[in-house]
Amino acid sequence: MTSLRRVIAMLGFAGLVFAPTAAFAAGHGTPDESPPADEAVCDESGLTGAAFGLCIAFCEANDCDDFPNKNACQVLRENYAQITGELAFPCEETSPPPGDS
Repeated sequence: MTSLRRVIAMLGFAGLVFAPTAAFAAGHGTPDESPPADEAVCDESGLTGAAFGLCIAFCEANDCDDFPNKNACQVLRENYAQITGELAFPCEETSPPPGDS
């Protein structure tokens, strides 16, 4: 019985120690502080497989569209170009404003 109480106490303590860390981690690990799960540019692009993974890494996890001067962004762009033949990721493509045709 003492052993069970000790295990429950340790689990409770661990929960108190690590709970604030998990709460603060949601979204604050990316440069724009918007978690990749909340961003949808790659989901809406129609990409699949490795191209989709590179899009997530470039546009959502590393936010290379806002912070392009990182070495990782250049490597991601080179890999994306090899796979798709395109240099621009979906988050970098701009559409003309409504009314401009």
